[in-house]
Amino acid sequence: MNIRLAAGNAQYRIDHVTTNLMKHRRNEFVAMHRHPVFHLIYALEGKAKITVEGTTTTAEPGALYIINPNESHSFLFGDGEPFTDLECTFRLLDERGKPAEVDFFRLAEAANERSPPESLRAGPLQVPGRYKPLLSEGFERILELSAGSALRGRTALMVADLLARIELVLLGAGPSERPPDPTEALIERAKEYLHANRGRAVTLRETADFAHVTPNYLCRIFKERTGETPMGHLQAHRMREAEKLLLYTDLPVYAIAGKLGYEEASYFARVFRRTIGESPLTFRRRFLSENRITSSACRRRS
Repeated sequence: MNIRLAAGNAQYRIDHVTTNLMKHRRNEFVAMHRHPVFHLIYALEGKAKITVEGTTTTAEPGALYIINPNESHSFLFGDGEPFTDLECTFRLLDERGKPAEVDFFRLAEAANERSPPESLRAGPLQVPGRYKPLLSEGFERILELSAGSALRGRTALMVADLLARIELVLLGAGPSERPPDPTEALIERAKEYLHANRGRAVTLRETADFAHVTPNYLCRIFKERTGETPMGHLQAHRMREAEKLLLYTDLPVYAIAGKLGYEEASYFARVFRRTIGESPLTFRRRFLSENRITSSACRRRS
């Protein structure tokens, strides 16, 4: 799988370097340096001082830094309190396989035929609350693939997915952003809680407690706005995650069931069959069969 980004007449291949969840760093200093990679840094907890091209800002929860290739930068992680963040580092390679020195904002402009607000270029992007689950999930998908035995091309696909999510944030975070809708914010908090706890037997009661409403009210407003119940949403989310894990990792079905909060693999398999229409193993084998490249096909291509 060879994933490429198109920008005007140029195409770039994504070369993923590393993605990590960095926890509780305190007073960790990285001196000024530069290199031909992109850094995406999304602050989750605590504070840090980040300097890019001579401008120093404070990274607080919800701040997203987009550091372009060969921009000088330095870090003080954990400035006064422990700092936790998600980080993705990758390169874009040109047709000769050389690292390309391109600006992310120009890539976003070329892909969407509109420019992100100029004010967003001066410092970190403050991610609106409604986009935070979307962005966190983008990083988490790469982490899950990196933890398994996924092919390099599949990780590149998830990096492209993360970039698309950041483009949505860029284009939706300008000064004309509409006032927040309290009901929408409540639903997003509930979704974020359900997604974060998909690996265990989460209940409606605790989800409602997290959102500071009653279970009945959460069910009613969730159904009105999304067309599904909170628990129905959680099951659909688990099934989407199950599809990705079946397609892009070699984890056995029982391990996938455990990662998604199902104590019994047989029950997970029944839910999957009822939702998707076939068993987890049949789903995986069909995908592998449809995407297998045989030696005869290779000879025909050559």
